[in-house]
Amino acid sequence: MEPKYILASEMCRLENSSNPDNQGEATKVVDHDMKNMLGEDSLLEHLESAPGGAAAMYNSALDMTLKALLNMKVLKEDLKHNDQPYQDDLGEQVPCALQNFFTAFVSEEIKNEGIYSVLLSDLLASLKEVIPMSSDAAEVLVEILEFWQCWKNPERESLVTRLFSLEVNETMSCKKCRRKSNYPEEISYGIVMAADSIRDQKCAFGNMKFVDILNMIRMQYQMLCDIKTGGCGETNIVDHIISSCPPIFTVVLQWDKSETEKELSETTKALDWEIDISRLYRGLEQNTNYRLVSMVGCGEEEEEHICLAYEKIRWVNLRRESFEGEDVGSWKNVVKFCEERKVRPVILFYEAAPSRWPNK
Repeated sequence: MEPKYILASEMCRLENSSNPDNQGEATKVVDHDMKNMLGEDSLLEHLESAPGGAAAMYNSALDMTLKALLNMKVLKEDLKHNDQPYQDDLGEQVPCALQNFFTAFVSEEIKNEGIYSVLLSDLLASLKEVIPMSSDAAEVLVEILEFWQCWKNPERESLVTRLFSLEVNETMSCKKCRRKSNYPEEISYGIVMAADSIRDQKCAFGNMKFVDILNMIRMQYQMLCDIKTGGCGETNIVDHIISSCPPIFTVVLQWDKSETEKELSETTKALDWEIDISRLYRGLEQNTNYRLVSMVGCGEEEEEHICLAYEKIRWVNLRRESFEGEDVGSWKNVVKFCEERKVRPVILFYEAAPSRWPNK
């Protein structure tokens, strides 16, 4: 199953978990497991000149999601060694537009006057032809990664598989009858968590770390020991096992979009800039640490997005009109920034240490 649909199935499972007809599969599921330097007016002029009227399709979700991706060192290093053209069997222009965009990124040309705006307008025009434009950053990310699958060498895994994909095996050992169950391996681009679940756990347990909050939410996902296959019907916690992990670990937060300022603040304070994912998955060495390198958030208006990126020794707010951005400072200042500007963090991109990057 494609990673895109793994994410979609998780969302459906959240919605259906309260339905008694579905309790044979899960007794409880808590929300978890997805212009360059020109001003705005100048960018819109570029977009209006693009084929298909891309200006009408412009949204800040794509702009800020791309900028968040551009801030990852492992991505740039991998792209430097990936000179294969996109396969054109899809008959679409999006792969070509993506390749042009990221080729310019590797060569640093993307930061030249006006280049980013032109490349973005070309990408928007191509996307318009094949998918509905979305203001949801998580949906935009999935679409980018899906099209990115076309950029691959027959002798090598695709960039998305190497850098983003999690291969997870779920197992269950019944505490009553001792029967063990193994479920088919699933591939996803990351994990999806409900913001209110994170907030509730943080309020209940105070100083609990973000990664432990995620793990506790996961533990509330239980499955039945299947009677149809010889089980006893007891509910049990499911273990998540991975033998290796990608250099980029993605966490998507789902918001109700009706949160109060206090609720938004409490959720943001629960986040950590460093996590040990061995506390989330079995099969990894202890202290498999990842650090947050970029974050896409949504402002008060649903279509207003921001990108916070860690550059050198500080966090910056990357505006649409500039790669330089506004200085934010420390992680403590990031939390304050989100509180004051009512930003809802939506996509968190964590990056592993260079020693865990795939071989070039």
